[in-house]
Amino acid sequence: MAETEDPDGGGSTKSPQVLKNEVSRLLEMIVKEDECTLETVDEAIRTLQRFAEARWWKTLEKKPLVQQGIPEEFLCPISKKVMVDPVVLENGQTFDRLPIQDWLNEGRRRCPQTLQFLRDTRLTPNLLVRRLIVKCCKEQGIELPNLMEDEGKTAGDGDCDKDYFESLLDRLSPSMDDQKAAAKELRDLTNRQASVRAFFGESAGALQKLLNPLSPNKVVDNPGLEEDLTAIVLNLSVIEHNKELMEDNPFVISFLVGSLNSMTHRTRSIAAAALSELSILDSNRHLIGEAGAIAPLINVIGEGNIVAIINASSALSKLIHLAENMKIAIRARATSVIFQRIVKRICVDEMMGLLELLSCDLDAVDELMVFDAVPLLLKVLGEDRPGRCKENCVAILDKICSYDPNTVKQIRNNEDACGLLLTLSVSSTATARAQRKASSIVKKIMEVAP
Repeated sequence: MAETEDPDGGGSTKSPQVLKNEVSRLLEMIVKEDECTLETVDEAIRTLQRFAEARWWKTLEKKPLVQQGIPEEFLCPISKKVMVDPVVLENGQTFDRLPIQDWLNEGRRRCPQTLQFLRDTRLTPNLLVRRLIVKCCKEQGIELPNLMEDEGKTAGDGDCDKDYFESLLDRLSPSMDDQKAAAKELRDLTNRQASVRAFFGESAGALQKLLNPLSPNKVVDNPGLEEDLTAIVLNLSVIEHNKELMEDNPFVISFLVGSLNSMTHRTRSIAAAALSELSILDSNRHLIGEAGAIAPLINVIGEGNIVAIINASSALSKLIHLAENMKIAIRARATSVIFQRIVKRICVDEMMGLLELLSCDLDAVDELMVFDAVPLLLKVLGEDRPGRCKENCVAILDKICSYDPNTVKQIRNNEDACGLLLTLSVSSTATARAQRKASSIVKKIMEVAP
């Protein structure tokens, strides 16, 4: 079969014309009832996505993407192309779905980036990175291939697929073995097929069938089943309509809150990612706070692995935009937990963003003063950190200085700190907000009595 060499060094790829012919062949098989299988439908969807990507790359200029304003972090480490469907391995590394799936399908069990051995090769959608890539590409005038995951129908939208979907839901009820097998298959299908994710919104009672037959004790006794069900909810939450659907079915949010207390880091991480996705809606933020999610999210930040911490931080940052959730977070020791993460240099950029949000409340500022946070904040400010991290750091310092004149005197007596803030206030590489906040502190220093 004809192939072309990938100009970006990602290996050989099939030409758009070859892929188009394959799509035509597969669609013909789907039309013929006796040849319509789930495997054929899946292959058609994957081939159609490859065709869309190949056509997309044909339309781009040949200059490197990083010169088009696309950050290198948005390129798949394997294909060196912009990730259109970013997924996370168990070790936290992100890749585009098709290249990493091909890598794993060849029998490799080590991460291509770190060479770590992978005990679990399941792929979890990295929804946050996907949204950032879409935003960046829109700003640069680059159109991403349509993943067919929002509104449109796919080649697998026929009655046969929906019947099979309903049969999987029915299999969740009878025996534990059936539940496990059906849950694993639903997890895989909702991960790969937009049509199956949409079925949950179209089928009356589908969410109840998914979760209601399982008592809390059964879930606790079967961590693998709990992980699969939690991952299904995460996959469903990608679709905007499903976010609203879960708002009308609050037991889903209660289930996710329970999963935050799971025995496994992986399930807690998936639950946090799902809550982050649902928290995009303001109405869901209130429901999630009322359901008791905030304290468990803070526990995940304090005890989880890197991926879990990032997912929980993303969820918490959305939730505490509501004043009532902010108060709950502060009472749940969020300030202390986040500050200790920074002390240990764990996810500093994410933690600084959370701390800046919390510092809008004077109770959190009081806690930071008790922790003697200023020396640590000044130290982070002087480190080689992203501009947004420095911006959040100096914003927190400015709030403390506005609240406590003694802190201004403390900084005034520190020549290194004064020089750091003065430099930041005029730095061309700092964000405009960071410059303003640094200038505000410098002004306070100049006004304070010796």
